[in-house]
Amino acid sequence: MLEQGEVVAFEACWSGSFRGRSAYTLVDGALHRADPDARADVTVPGTLFPRLTDHHVHLALIDPEPLLDGGITHVVDLGGDPALTGRLRRDAAFPGSTLPDIHIAGAFLTCSGGYPKGREWAPDGGVVELDDPGQAESAVRSQAASGASVIKVTVNSTAGPVPSPDLLAAIVTAARAEGMPVAAHVEGEGMTALALDAGVNVIAHAPFTERLDPAIIARMSRAGTAVISTLDIHRDAAAGQERDTALWNVRHLAAAGVRVLYGTDLGNGELPLAVNERELSAMAEAGIERDALVSAIAGTPSVDVVGPRFAWVPGTPPESAEETAAWLAGARGTTVDYLEETLE
Repeated sequence: MLEQGEVVAFEACWSGSFRGRSAYTLVDGALHRADPDARADVTVPGTLFPRLTDHHVHLALIDPEPLLDGGITHVVDLGGDPALTGRLRRDAAFPGSTLPDIHIAGAFLTCSGGYPKGREWAPDGGVVELDDPGQAESAVRSQAASGASVIKVTVNSTAGPVPSPDLLAAIVTAARAEGMPVAAHVEGEGMTALALDAGVNVIAHAPFTERLDPAIIARMSRAGTAVISTLDIHRDAAAGQERDTALWNVRHLAAAGVRVLYGTDLGNGELPLAVNERELSAMAEAGIERDALVSAIAGTPSVDVVGPRFAWVPGTPPESAEETAAWLAGARGTTVDYLEETLE
């Protein structure tokens, strides 16, 4: 275990771009940036990432314990029973926890009979059905009280009724009053436009049932609407058309300057409880360049103070996005307390 005042050095670090050798001093349970030429008590043969985030998981459907070991330091749960996800969020905040840092949306918000109500994987406590816009404020406040920092709405015309424009707008207005962004599951023709009309901040999956109109793509770019990738859920042959559509959309969204975030929809089928090379490779296939690919999972973090969780990848970054996808899949997540054990 590192001792107070000891110095740890990494070959490189990520802060929105790659830097060279980076040294840190352990102070009060966190790593504080030191002179890069400082003599190191511990040298890490790799690249430091203050965070690696999966922006779309469902904690109720997985065992979250292996995630940090697999390089994922932060997750966003986009829909589940807040009785469970709220408890996990509190557990993760407890000193010494080896869970990733957890942010939650609380329950899915939808209209009466809307997706995912009735799905075997969606517990009753994880779906809130709303009959009219007047119920939006209390529903959003309830999620906030459970620890939510983002609201999730579902707009899926392939699976049943969808919220009215007035209901969607009321949910977004209520979320803004609580200081929370809104992520929307969109599925079906015209559903992306419906969500955008309401002012959602994030599209929770790269749309996979419709090729987006150029006007919609330009609108997302102007509004700063982000999209979460979730491309690997379409890897099976039966989902070939959905994958092609999602890749087409990501390619054109990224080219238009729309921010694409790494997310896997973890819990949806057999996906690795770690940094997913297939997801990153699919993003590279869609034309996302190396630094944008890294930013999609690593963000633009401050490197002045790091911890208690962080990740590192053996070695230094390759040049191409395709090679970087494989390299990032070697990430190891750890905490300040367990860094030296991670090196063994």
